[in-house]
Amino acid sequence: MATKDQVLLLYRHILRAAKNFPSIKKDALITDIKAEFRDHRGLADTKEIQHHMQVGIRSLEQLETYSGMDNKSNDWAVFLKGSCD
Repeated sequence: MATKDQVLLLYRHILRAAKNFPSIKKDALITDIKAEFRDHRGLADTKEIQHHMQVGIRSLEQLETYSGMDNKSNDWAVFLKGSCD
């Protein structure tokens, strides 16, 4: 089960990655992230919390992938993880 500290740490990591996101809509993204966490603050179901943690971890990975890109550059490469079955 995810502890409160783990959720808070994930929240901080996601916000940090969002602040480096190369988009003019970065502020809206940050607002949406905060709202999403606020909306689910009172969750008590362990399975539901775990589900949202997994979604958050995948979202963080995606943000970190795109945050390393220069939005003024034309030389982008995206590599997808996972199987293509």
